[in-house]
Amino acid sequence: MAAASAKAETTEVVAKLYEGKLRLERRDGGTLITARTFIQGKLVRKTTGERTLAAATKVATGWYLDLLGRDRKGEHFHGHFFGEVAEKFLTHAEQTREVSEGQRRNYRQKWALLKPHFERKNIADIDTRFLLALREARSKAQTKTGQPVKPATLKKDMDFIRMVLRHACDIEKLLERIPTFPSFRGEAWEVTPSPRPFLDHDQWVKVRKLAKARVDDPDQNPRSQRQRQELYWFMLISVGAALRVGEAYSLHWRDCELIKLNDADHTEAVHMKVLGKHSRGGKREEAYGMFGAVTAFKAMKAARPEAKPDDKLFTENHREGMKELLIKAKLRTDANGQTRDSKSLRQTGISLRLELGPNPDYRDIAKWARTSPAMIAAFYDQTHPQLSVERIVGFRKRTSGKESQSALSESAGE
Repeated sequence: MAAASAKAETTEVVAKLYEGKLRLERRDGGTLITARTFIQGKLVRKTTGERTLAAATKVATGWYLDLLGRDRKGEHFHGHFFGEVAEKFLTHAEQTREVSEGQRRNYRQKWALLKPHFERKNIADIDTRFLLALREARSKAQTKTGQPVKPATLKKDMDFIRMVLRHACDIEKLLERIPTFPSFRGEAWEVTPSPRPFLDHDQWVKVRKLAKARVDDPDQNPRSQRQRQELYWFMLISVGAALRVGEAYSLHWRDCELIKLNDADHTEAVHMKVLGKHSRGGKREEAYGMFGAVTAFKAMKAARPEAKPDDKLFTENHREGMKELLIKAKLRTDANGQTRDSKSLRQTGISLRLELGPNPDYRDIAKWARTSPAMIAAFYDQTHPQLSVERIVGFRKRTSGKESQSALSESAGE
């Protein structure tokens, strides 16, 4: 009865254009005119937004000719849009949790950046030509600091797109194959390591002393004094344990304890459980804070006796405070114009161990810093080449025979 009493849909054909391939209609007695055509095996409609035949004809003609042009280029109209699949990929990543929370956040940020380039773009139209054009367009964009987008960032763009298309192919079963992606080689596109600038020993001492002096500045309000004090502790712990910024902010009081190492001096250290870059399923990684980190942790415990185990170790965000401090120290940028920020603290901690450690070994430093020896070599070992030369210069003493001594003298140019 309900179906019988429902008002039947009516369609009034106002005009037929292009030998009837494009029709202008009024639907259900409305005043607005709708355009309709049949393309790639399906009906396609568009509301012209016009009430008069002349105005509607102009809008509909432009729309129809645009469709024909896109069809000749091989564009698909009836498949699935890349944006839809990207959202499904993000949802799938959240559900499976196969990568860390930080990596999933990076996925969302990358999609927000790339989304304008995929407006109403069908996944079947993502081919090598499109990807090459996208790489070219993105390379001409600028970062927030006015710098050109680096090949490393462009490669990450392509990595995200590849993951979305792989999801469409393997999970959603919407594609049979993914296209060939641009390679990143040659002078224009080669990805070269670009480590964040660190602070050498003298620079670190300068920044550390300035941070301490600013804590004791009498001309500041209580909130500023509290923020500067925590920034000072944040710096000491981040450098002393080579913490990533996110790792430092992940710490609760229950994640930290003072211990003594089993070295000859039984050195004190802060044993920490951090939610790091490689954490999976919320499982924390072990970190060890040395020297200044121990001093800072003890001071924090004395200053906050009421802190509960589940309270955060750091209650403030120190991004802007660290920038301001580096600017005051005139160390915000390095000699190459690259900027330092809170992320430079981890690099500083690792570089100081490489430069000043009694027996620097990539494997040990990599384990301590929760990374790999290859990453230490590529991104963190920023010590000056002269230091390496100074460590290898000279010859070992040889005591076995005159022939060896003669060879040694000859090698030394004597």
